[in-house]
Amino acid sequence: AFVASNGTGVLLAGTSSALLRYSGTAWTTLGSGFSTADRWRFTQFGDLAICVCGGATKKVDMVANTVANVPGAPTATSVATVRDFVVYGGAGGNAALVQWSSFGNQDGNTPGVNQAGFQPMLTGGYVMGIAGGEYGVIVQRSRVVRMSYTGDPDNPFQFDEISANIGAISRGSIVQAGRMVFFLSDRGFMMCDGNEVKPIGFERVDSTFFASYARSTLGAMYAAIDPRRNIVAWYMPGTPGMMLVYDWALDRWAKISLTAQGLFSGFSANASLESLDALYPSGVDSIPFSLDDPRFSGGDPLLLVVSVAGTIGTLTGANMAAYFATPFQEYASGSRARVRTVRPLGDAVSGLSVTLDARARLGDDAGATARSTLQPSGQMPVRSTGRYIAARLDLAESADWTFQQGIELEFEAGAVR
Repeated sequence: AFVASNGTGVLLAGTSSALLRYSGTAWTTLGSGFSTADRWRFTQFGDLAICVCGGATKKVDMVANTVANVPGAPTATSVATVRDFVVYGGAGGNAALVQWSSFGNQDGNTPGVNQAGFQPMLTGGYVMGIAGGEYGVIVQRSRVVRMSYTGDPDNPFQFDEISANIGAISRGSIVQAGRMVFFLSDRGFMMCDGNEVKPIGFERVDSTFFASYARSTLGAMYAAIDPRRNIVAWYMPGTPGMMLVYDWALDRWAKISLTAQGLFSGFSANASLESLDALYPSGVDSIPFSLDDPRFSGGDPLLLVVSVAGTIGTLTGANMAAYFATPFQEYASGSRARVRTVRPLGDAVSGLSVTLDARARLGDDAGATARSTLQPSGQMPVRSTGRYIAARLDLAESADWTFQQGIELEFEAGAVR
């Protein structure tokens, strides 16, 4: 999804043989009969979208609504815009080769002419993806490299290793937010700021994720940034699939279960007069907004999800069922704790229930559980005794709430013998 120079939002999609554009309420085929060897990937270069799929590289004119081959461009499995260059990963069928266009010209692809060139990545394995911007970040199978512009006509880019022995295990896991690049490695989820790579999922979600999915299935992964929040989401399709959500500002994770094909960062599409006819069959006078309203011109940033049926939507609507769980804790040091009430710290006033798992030893089977509902006092009466206690707060589907900071257990120490 991109915004063209005329301000309209453009949604593009690729199938195994075609490129399409979404307009109003329907998809329009821009070109078909293509041969693809990989998932389509896109980058914006002015009013063009450069599209790679392991087959012939295409360019979509987002103003003229046309598609054509990029003259002289290599086949590629990844693509990004770095400064004034189109940069290709896995160029020309060489999985470890990076190639770039001439300065400011996507059609100039002769190495040595107007700063066009290439760089074989001699260590680090396959090029899994490229993040663009002022500089490029090349994520290989077992290495991360920074690609910096030098201005030298003969050697316009300098390549500096950021991290050795850490790279992406899935092409679909690589996603960029400003200067930050996120990806899934053999060691777990990582974040790179252009200078270093640091783990963000260790002892939090890494073990859970790798226990849930075989590494051979990770090619199906999608990743996207929520442009309205400090959130990156990774999604593995399934029935239901698993979405892991990371808030890099709060440094916190969440897990969502939903069924979808994939997700991406995008913009709302522009609406034509024909599509408005379909949306408002009673005529122009029935449209509750001005035709100059920004919602019709598109370009509103959104996190978009593709359903199994192929429709695109946002994560809006009634709240899904949710839960918050604590790890086992020893509340009364050296003795049992007798829990009498639980107080949820949030704005929900109904649809809550709490479960306590109390054990004498961590290795014991699940202990007796206690459930309760919220009282007008803001407390949830329970009765549970144990040395180690884990609490889980459930919020029912469609419950009315916006935040939950945690839960507070009111207890007293049991007798010690």
